[in-house]
Amino acid sequence: MERKLGFIFDHDKCIICNACVDACNKAYGNLNWRSLIVMPLGESKTALSIACNHCDNPVCMKVCPANAIEKNDMGIVRINDKSCIGCGFCTWACPYEALKFNKDGIMSKCNFCYDRLIGGKGIPYCVEACPTGALSFGWIDEGKADTNYLPPSDITKPRFVVKGPEGVKDLKINTLHEKKEENYLGLLAFTIGSEFALGYTVFKLPFWSFIGFLVPLLTLLLSVNHARRYDRFYRVIYNLKTSWLSREVLFSSLSVLFYLLSILNTLFYYPAVVFLALGVLSSIMIYMVKARPSWYNSETPISFVGTVFTTTLPLAYYFTHSYYYLIPLMLV
Repeated sequence: MERKLGFIFDHDKCIICNACVDACNKAYGNLNWRSLIVMPLGESKTALSIACNHCDNPVCMKVCPANAIEKNDMGIVRINDKSCIGCGFCTWACPYEALKFNKDGIMSKCNFCYDRLIGGKGIPYCVEACPTGALSFGWIDEGKADTNYLPPSDITKPRFVVKGPEGVKDLKINTLHEKKEENYLGLLAFTIGSEFALGYTVFKLPFWSFIGFLVPLLTLLLSVNHARRYDRFYRVIYNLKTSWLSREVLFSSLSVLFYLLSILNTLFYYPAVVFLALGVLSSIMIYMVKARPSWYNSETPISFVGTVFTTTLPLAYYFTHSYYYLIPLMLV
Protein backbone atom coordinates (compact mmCIF):
# COMPACT_ATOMS: atom_id res chain seq x y z
CA MET A 1 0.00 0.00 0.00
CA GLU A 2 1.24 3.50 -0.85
CA ARG A 3 2.57 5.47 2.10
CA LYS A 4 0.72 8.65 3.06
CA LEU A 5 0.97 11.15 5.88
CA GLY A 6 -1.01 10.38 9.00
CA PHE A 7 -1.24 10.98 12.73
CA ILE A 8 -0.04 8.52 15.38
CA PHE A 9 -1.34 8.54 18.94
CA ASP A 10 -0.03 6.63 21.96
CA HIS A 11 -2.41 6.43 24.94
CA ASP A 12 0.35 5.51 27.38
CA LYS A 13 2.31 8.69 26.66
CA CYS A 14 -0.61 11.12 26.93
CA ILE A 15 -0.71 13.15 30.16
CA ILE A 16 -4.01 14.88 29.22
CA CYS A 17 -2.48 18.35 29.23
CA ASN A 18 -4.60 19.60 26.29
CA ALA A 19 -1.54 21.23 24.68
CA CYS A 20 -2.39 19.75 21.26
CA VAL A 21 -5.89 21.25 21.29
CA ASP A 22 -4.71 24.62 22.57
CA ALA A 23 -2.00 24.87 19.92
CA CYS A 24 -4.44 24.09 17.12
CA ASN A 25 -7.04 26.56 18.37
CA LYS A 26 -4.44 29.29 18.83
CA ALA A 27 -3.19 28.82 15.27
CA TYR A 28 -6.57 28.57 13.55
CA GLY A 29 -8.99 30.64 15.59
CA ASN A 30 -10.68 28.31 18.08
CA LEU A 31 -12.39 26.16 15.45
CA ASN A 32 -11.91 23.01 17.54
CA TRP A 33 -10.43 20.98 14.72
CA ARG A 34 -8.74 18.75 17.29
CA SER A 35 -10.43 17.21 20.32
CA LEU A 36 -9.02 15.56 23.42
CA ILE A 37 -11.52 13.00 24.65
CA VAL A 38 -10.98 11.87 28.23
CA MET A 39 -12.18 8.40 29.21
CA PRO A 40 -12.05 6.27 32.37
CA LEU A 41 -9.36 3.64 32.73
CA GLY A 42 -9.98 1.66 35.90
CA GLU A 43 -9.27 3.99 38.80
CA SER A 44 -7.34 6.30 36.51
CA LYS A 45 -8.11 7.81 33.11
CA THR A 46 -6.72 8.12 29.62
CA ALA A 47 -7.47 10.30 26.61
CA LEU A 48 -7.62 10.24 22.83
CA SER A 49 -6.42 13.17 20.73
CA ILE A 50 -8.21 13.16 17.39
CA ALA A 51 -8.81 15.44 14.42
CA CYS A 52 -9.32 14.77 10.70
CA ASN A 53 -7.74 11.41 9.88
CA HIS A 54 -7.04 12.25 6.20
CA CYS A 55 -8.65 8.97 5.21
CA ASP A 56 -7.72 6.77 2.27
CA ASN A 57 -11.42 6.70 1.38
CA PRO A 58 -12.59 10.22 2.29
CA VAL A 59 -16.35 9.90 2.02
CA CYS A 60 -16.66 13.60 2.88
CA MET A 61 -15.02 14.34 -0.47
CA LYS A 62 -17.32 11.96 -2.34
CA VAL A 63 -20.58 13.38 -0.97
CA CYS A 64 -19.60 17.04 -1.36
CA PRO A 65 -21.86 18.41 -4.12
CA ALA A 66 -19.63 21.40 -4.82
CA ASN A 67 -16.35 19.50 -5.35
CA ALA A 68 -14.93 21.61 -2.54
CA ILE A 69 -12.92 18.83 -0.89
CA GLU A 70 -9.77 17.48 -2.48
CA LYS A 71 -6.99 15.05 -1.61
CA ASN A 72 -3.39 15.59 -2.72
CA ASP A 73 -0.59 13.16 -3.46
CA MET A 74 0.62 13.31 0.13
CA GLY A 75 -2.73 12.01 1.34
CA ILE A 76 -3.78 15.33 2.88
CA VAL A 77 -7.50 16.03 2.54
CA ARG A 78 -8.26 19.75 2.30
CA ILE A 79 -11.27 22.02 1.81
CA ASN A 80 -11.26 24.69 -0.89
CA ASP A 81 -12.65 27.75 0.90
CA LYS A 82 -13.69 29.37 -2.37
CA SER A 83 -15.80 26.40 -3.50
CA CYS A 84 -17.64 25.28 -0.34
CA ILE A 85 -21.35 26.17 -0.26
CA GLY A 86 -21.79 25.38 3.44
CA CYS A 87 -24.42 22.67 3.00
CA GLY A 88 -22.88 20.50 5.71
CA PHE A 89 -23.47 17.15 4.00
CA CYS A 90 -19.83 16.25 4.54
CA THR A 91 -20.53 16.25 8.29
CA TRP A 92 -23.19 13.58 7.74
CA ALA A 93 -20.72 11.30 5.99
CA CYS A 94 -17.72 11.75 8.31
CA PRO A 95 -17.89 9.22 11.16
CA TYR A 96 -15.30 11.19 13.15
CA GLU A 97 -17.16 14.53 13.08
CA ALA A 98 -13.96 16.22 11.98
CA LEU A 99 -15.54 19.01 9.94
CA LYS A 100 -16.66 22.27 11.53
CA PHE A 101 -18.40 25.41 10.28
CA ASN A 102 -16.32 28.57 10.48
CA LYS A 103 -17.53 32.15 10.92
CA ASP A 104 -17.97 32.56 7.15
CA GLY A 105 -20.50 29.73 6.93
CA ILE A 106 -18.20 27.28 5.16
CA MET A 107 -16.72 24.02 6.34
CA SER A 108 -13.26 23.82 7.83
CA LYS A 109 -11.10 21.10 9.31
CA CYS A 110 -7.55 20.01 10.06
CA ASN A 111 -5.38 20.52 6.98
CA PHE A 112 -2.27 18.92 8.50
CA CYS A 113 -0.78 22.43 8.76
CA TYR A 114 -0.17 22.09 5.03
CA ASP A 115 1.43 25.52 4.59
CA ARG A 116 3.96 24.75 7.34
CA LEU A 117 4.87 21.38 5.88
CA ILE A 118 5.18 22.54 2.28
CA GLY A 119 6.94 25.76 3.18
CA GLY A 120 9.44 23.97 5.38
CA LYS A 121 8.37 26.08 8.36
CA GLY A 122 7.79 23.18 10.71
CA ILE A 123 5.55 20.31 11.70
CA PRO A 124 1.83 20.41 12.62
CA TYR A 125 1.21 22.71 15.59
CA CYS A 126 -0.52 19.99 17.60
CA VAL A 127 2.41 17.59 17.24
CA GLU A 128 4.93 20.31 18.00
CA ALA A 129 3.08 21.24 21.20
CA CYS A 130 2.81 17.71 22.61
CA PRO A 131 5.39 17.53 25.43
CA THR A 132 5.59 13.73 25.68
CA GLY A 133 5.43 12.57 22.07
CA ALA A 134 2.00 11.01 22.59
CA LEU A 135 0.87 12.69 19.37
CA SER A 136 3.16 12.35 16.39
CA PHE A 137 2.91 12.07 12.62
CA GLY A 138 4.69 10.43 9.74
CA TRP A 139 4.46 8.34 6.61
CA ILE A 140 2.04 5.49 7.29
CA ASP A 141 1.58 2.36 5.19
CA GLU A 142 -1.82 1.57 6.66
CA GLY A 143 -3.94 3.09 9.41
CA LYS A 144 -4.55 1.08 12.57
CA ALA A 145 -7.51 2.58 14.41
CA ASP A 146 -9.68 -0.48 14.99
CA THR A 147 -10.72 0.20 18.56
CA ASN A 148 -14.07 -0.34 20.25
CA TYR A 149 -14.49 3.39 20.84
CA LEU A 150 -13.99 4.54 17.23
CA PRO A 151 -16.16 3.84 14.16
CA PRO A 152 -15.20 0.80 12.04
CA SER A 153 -12.15 1.61 9.93
CA ASP A 154 -13.63 0.13 6.78
CA ILE A 155 -15.99 3.10 6.41
CA THR A 156 -13.28 5.59 5.45
CA LYS A 157 -9.95 3.77 6.00
CA PRO A 158 -8.46 6.48 8.27
CA ARG A 159 -4.74 7.20 8.00
CA PHE A 160 -4.49 7.11 11.78
CA VAL A 161 -2.55 4.80 14.09
CA VAL A 162 -3.81 4.39 17.65
CA LYS A 163 -1.67 2.62 20.23
CA GLY A 164 -4.03 1.60 23.02
CA PRO A 165 -3.23 1.53 26.74
CA GLU A 166 -0.91 -1.37 27.52
CA GLY A 167 -2.79 -4.43 28.77
CA VAL A 168 -6.23 -2.95 28.09
CA LYS A 169 -8.39 -4.42 25.32
CA ASP A 170 -11.56 -2.37 25.59
CA LEU A 171 -12.37 1.11 26.80
CA LYS A 172 -16.01 1.57 27.74
CA ILE A 173 -16.60 4.93 26.16
CA ASN A 174 -18.42 6.43 23.19
CA THR A 175 -16.29 9.18 21.65
CA LEU A 176 -19.03 10.48 19.36
CA HIS A 177 -22.03 12.49 20.45
CA GLU A 178 -25.33 13.38 18.82
CA LYS A 179 -25.06 16.71 17.08
CA LYS A 180 -27.56 19.53 17.02
CA GLU A 181 -29.13 19.87 13.59
CA GLU A 182 -29.74 23.33 12.12
CA ASN A 183 -31.26 24.81 8.97
CA TYR A 184 -33.02 21.54 8.14
CA LEU A 185 -36.58 22.86 7.79
CA GLY A 186 -36.15 23.72 4.10
CA LEU A 187 -34.43 20.40 3.47
CA LEU A 188 -37.29 18.53 5.14
CA ALA A 189 -39.86 20.50 3.12
CA PHE A 190 -38.08 19.65 -0.13
CA THR A 191 -37.82 15.95 0.73
CA ILE A 192 -41.48 15.57 1.70
CA GLY A 193 -42.63 17.87 -1.11
CA SER A 194 -40.87 15.75 -3.74
CA GLU A 195 -42.39 12.56 -2.35
CA PHE A 196 -45.85 14.11 -2.28
CA ALA A 197 -45.54 15.47 -5.82
CA LEU A 198 -44.38 12.09 -7.11
CA GLY A 199 -47.34 10.22 -5.65
CA TYR A 200 -49.81 12.94 -6.65
CA THR A 201 -48.72 12.97 -10.27
CA VAL A 202 -48.37 9.19 -10.58
CA PHE A 203 -52.05 8.90 -9.65
CA LYS A 204 -52.81 11.85 -11.97
CA LEU A 205 -54.97 13.62 -9.44
CA PRO A 206 -56.62 16.96 -10.34
CA PHE A 207 -54.23 19.62 -11.65
CA TRP A 208 -51.36 17.12 -11.46
CA SER A 209 -49.18 19.10 -13.87
CA PHE A 210 -49.43 22.27 -11.77
CA ILE A 211 -48.80 20.35 -8.54
CA GLY A 212 -45.84 18.54 -10.12
CA PHE A 213 -44.40 21.89 -11.16
CA LEU A 214 -45.15 24.10 -8.15
CA VAL A 215 -44.53 21.85 -5.14
CA PRO A 216 -41.00 20.68 -6.08
CA LEU A 217 -40.11 24.18 -7.30
CA LEU A 218 -41.20 25.95 -4.11
CA THR A 219 -39.68 23.39 -1.76
CA LEU A 220 -36.46 23.35 -3.81
CA LEU A 221 -36.19 27.10 -3.35
CA LEU A 222 -36.80 26.67 0.38
CA SER A 223 -34.00 24.11 0.58
CA VAL A 224 -31.50 26.74 -0.59
CA ASN A 225 -31.57 27.91 3.04
CA HIS A 226 -29.74 24.71 3.95
CA ALA A 227 -26.61 26.01 2.23
CA ARG A 228 -25.09 28.84 4.24
CA ARG A 229 -23.40 30.37 1.21
CA TYR A 230 -26.31 31.26 -1.07
CA ASP A 231 -23.98 33.08 -3.42
CA ARG A 232 -22.37 29.75 -4.36
CA PHE A 233 -25.46 27.56 -4.49
CA TYR A 234 -25.02 27.09 -8.24
CA ARG A 235 -22.12 24.77 -7.39
CA VAL A 236 -24.52 22.26 -5.86
CA ILE A 237 -24.53 20.25 -9.11
CA TYR A 238 -20.74 20.24 -9.61
CA ASN A 239 -20.21 16.67 -8.40
CA LEU A 240 -22.64 14.49 -10.35
CA LYS A 241 -20.00 11.75 -10.45
CA THR A 242 -20.17 10.79 -6.76
CA SER A 243 -22.55 13.12 -4.88
CA TRP A 244 -26.18 12.04 -4.52
CA LEU A 245 -27.04 15.59 -3.48
CA SER A 246 -25.85 16.91 -6.84
CA ARG A 247 -27.95 14.26 -8.57
CA GLU A 248 -30.99 14.99 -6.42
CA VAL A 249 -30.95 18.70 -7.28
CA LEU A 250 -30.37 18.05 -11.00
CA PHE A 251 -33.07 15.38 -11.36
CA SER A 252 -35.60 17.37 -9.34
CA SER A 253 -34.89 20.53 -11.34
CA LEU A 254 -35.37 18.65 -14.61
CA SER A 255 -38.66 17.25 -13.33
CA VAL A 256 -39.86 20.79 -12.59
CA LEU A 257 -39.02 21.78 -16.17
CA PHE A 258 -40.85 18.81 -17.69
CA TYR A 259 -43.91 19.25 -15.47
CA LEU A 260 -44.07 22.83 -16.69
CA LEU A 261 -43.88 21.61 -20.29
CA SER A 262 -46.56 19.00 -19.57
CA ILE A 263 -49.02 21.85 -19.07
CA LEU A 264 -48.60 22.51 -22.78
CA ASN A 265 -48.24 18.89 -23.91
CA THR A 266 -49.09 15.86 -21.76
CA LEU A 267 -46.38 13.78 -23.46
CA PHE A 268 -43.87 15.53 -21.21
CA TYR A 269 -45.58 13.84 -18.24
CA TYR A 270 -43.49 10.68 -18.64
CA PRO A 271 -39.99 12.21 -18.45
CA ALA A 272 -41.25 14.45 -15.64
CA VAL A 273 -42.28 11.46 -13.52
CA VAL A 274 -39.06 9.60 -14.32
CA PHE A 275 -36.85 12.53 -13.29
CA LEU A 276 -38.84 13.15 -10.11
CA ALA A 277 -38.59 9.46 -9.22
CA LEU A 278 -34.83 9.66 -9.76
CA GLY A 279 -34.78 12.72 -7.52
CA VAL A 280 -36.56 10.84 -4.73
CA LEU A 281 -34.19 7.89 -5.21
CA SER A 282 -31.27 10.29 -4.86
CA SER A 283 -32.81 11.63 -1.65
CA ILE A 284 -32.89 8.09 -0.27
CA MET A 285 -29.24 7.54 -1.15
CA ILE A 286 -28.23 10.80 0.55
CA TYR A 287 -29.36 9.32 3.85
CA MET A 288 -27.82 5.89 3.24
CA VAL A 289 -24.46 6.74 4.79
CA LYS A 290 -22.46 4.20 6.80
CA ALA A 291 -21.43 6.84 9.31
CA ARG A 292 -25.05 7.02 10.48
CA PRO A 293 -26.05 3.46 11.48
CA SER A 294 -29.59 4.56 12.37
CA TRP A 295 -30.04 5.67 8.74
CA TYR A 296 -28.00 3.00 6.97
CA ASN A 297 -30.65 0.27 6.96
CA SER A 298 -33.76 -0.87 5.10
CA GLU A 299 -36.03 1.40 7.15
CA THR A 300 -34.78 4.48 5.31
CA PRO A 301 -35.99 3.57 1.78
CA ILE A 302 -39.15 2.03 3.25
CA SER A 303 -39.98 5.27 5.06
CA PHE A 304 -39.46 7.31 1.87
CA VAL A 305 -41.72 5.05 -0.18
CA GLY A 306 -44.23 5.02 2.66
CA THR A 307 -44.35 8.83 2.64
CA VAL A 308 -45.14 8.81 -1.09
CA PHE A 309 -48.26 6.75 -0.41
CA THR A 310 -49.39 8.11 2.95
CA THR A 311 -49.35 11.71 1.68
CA THR A 312 -51.26 11.03 -1.54
CA LEU A 313 -53.52 7.97 -1.18
CA PRO A 314 -56.02 9.76 1.09
CA LEU A 315 -56.32 12.48 -1.55
CA ALA A 316 -56.68 9.85 -4.27
CA TYR A 317 -59.58 8.32 -2.37
CA TYR A 318 -61.10 11.76 -1.75
CA PHE A 319 -61.07 12.68 -5.44
CA THR A 320 -62.11 9.30 -6.84
CA HIS A 321 -64.08 7.65 -3.99
CA SER A 322 -62.40 4.40 -4.99
CA TYR A 323 -61.71 2.04 -2.10
CA TYR A 324 -58.81 0.53 -4.05
CA TYR A 325 -56.66 3.44 -2.89
CA LEU A 326 -57.28 2.56 0.75
CA ILE A 327 -55.91 -0.98 0.43
CA PRO A 328 -52.21 -0.03 0.02
CA LEU A 329 -52.69 2.66 2.67
CA MET A 330 -53.63 -0.05 5.16
CA LEU A 331 -50.49 -1.99 4.23
CA VAL A 332 -48.29 1.07 4.72
